[in-house]
Amino acid sequence: MLTTNPILPIIVIILLIALIFAGLFIGIIRSHVGIGRKIIETVITVLICICIYVINLRVMIPSNEATVTVPSLNVLFVVDSTLSMWAEDYDGDSSRLDGTREACNAIMDELSGSSFALISFTNEAEVRIPLTPDRQSITDALDYMYKESKYAAKGSNLNSAVDEMDRILTHMRSEYDSRQTIVFFFSDGEETYESDEDKSSEDADDSKEDDEDGASSGSAYSAYSKLLGKVDGGAVIGVGSEDGATMTDKDGNDIYDPQTGELAVSCIGEDSLETIASKIGVEYIHMEEVDDIDEVVEAIIADAAYEAELREDTENKEDTYYYVLPVLMLLMVSEILLFRK
Repeated sequence: MLTTNPILPIIVIILLIALIFAGLFIGIIRSHVGIGRKIIETVITVLICICIYVINLRVMIPSNEATVTVPSLNVLFVVDSTLSMWAEDYDGDSSRLDGTREACNAIMDELSGSSFALISFTNEAEVRIPLTPDRQSITDALDYMYKESKYAAKGSNLNSAVDEMDRILTHMRSEYDSRQTIVFFFSDGEETYESDEDKSSEDADDSKEDDEDGASSGSAYSAYSKLLGKVDGGAVIGVGSEDGATMTDKDGNDIYDPQTGELAVSCIGEDSLETIASKIGVEYIHMEEVDDIDEVVEAIIADAAYEAELREDTENKEDTYYYVLPVLMLLMVSEILLFRK
């Protein structure tokens, strides 16, 4: 549907056109030319006034296509969606996942025009949204994350996201080699999933010397090392508190520690998250409020390159005045030449 956006108010332009027409018409009447010439000059004058009126209206054609300048960034969000992310110890009494949603939306606001992808993980990883310029799809997918039943939950495995991250980052690098790849990894750092392989090796691990514990902790997330060099920026972001908080499942059932029989308290595991950050080659941030990530986002914006891109998801209105402008110029030249004769 055509829309208008007048340069001058309609009443003002009508008065101006009336003055222009009156001046030109008086000149035509007083000129010593034949009636035929006077009719031609009057028609040209009327057409000039119409052109001026149409140009002032600024008739626009709505379009979903526009060439825009956007940050040359592909941004991957990786979100821990285990039950512990529903513990309410973020920025007062909000859940950790609420804080993650807030942060992702704030990042997308700041990096508007970039393309985004979303992976979630528990004991397994899932690509929720492949790379897309449609940020609303990321917001919707984050809002759609829900609590599991405690009977279905299998815990969190921080290594589960590596392979899907590697696939998406490899795709980003190969298909968009001119774009920077940014990763934001959100988790509380708790590792609660224990595979059969982990159980079989538990006794062997317990027999290691104390001075080997640090190396063992670091090697637990060595799989993330294969992402080094595929990430140009971002952060591993820890949500949660050292004191921790209790949790409930989707049915409102309290979560208990199977070893003690007491209410389970989920505390942030910063050592694990710091290790993952170092393997990927980004910084670790403990986010207690969304402002804590401002500095890293500002650094990404400062380093970002920009590119012109034709987007089909951008509301745009195309001006049409330049179609009328050449006609107006031609009529004015004709009017001047006729007056000179």
